[in-house]
Amino acid sequence: MHKNLKILTINAVLAACYVVITALFASFSFGVIQVRVSTALYQLVAYDKKFYWGMVLGVVVANLLFSPFGLLDILVGLGVTGIGLAVAILINQRTQNLLVRSVVVGLCVSCGMIFVALELHAVSHVPFWLTYAYLFAGQLISQIIGYVIFAVINRKVKLVNLVKQA
Repeated sequence: MHKNLKILTINAVLAACYVVITALFASFSFGVIQVRVSTALYQLVAYDKKFYWGMVLGVVVANLLFSPFGLLDILVGLGVTGIGLAVAILINQRTQNLLVRSVVVGLCVSCGMIFVALELHAVSHVPFWLTYAYLFAGQLISQIIGYVIFAVINRKVKLVNLVKQA
């Protein structure tokens, strides 16, 4: 029971961090050209799948509070994050290599941006393929930022070992 409470608490804190970071960078967290810095936190899922729910909850709450596209963006964000990270978790079951796991997470969520491009194309009538290219690039930038940040933290405090204790 204590371990489940600890994991629940960590996920709640991660979701809150996601929301705060999205709020801080809201001016470029939504729209056709976006780099949602908060998605850098997705890289934690490469360290351990138990952080999945914190990411999903963070996206739902951030989109609920800040998205100019309302309910549609909540559903699309939930789908992109939920499915993208779930696919990454499934693929990553086959490897322990952290770099490979991080690349898989980054690519899965970046490819999932196709659904955000479809949403923006439908709602804002922007060109689909150009929008997808911008969104893919923005997501990839966030994933690289997350990889670098967590790699540095991992070298300094052995994040891998801390995650195993949670």
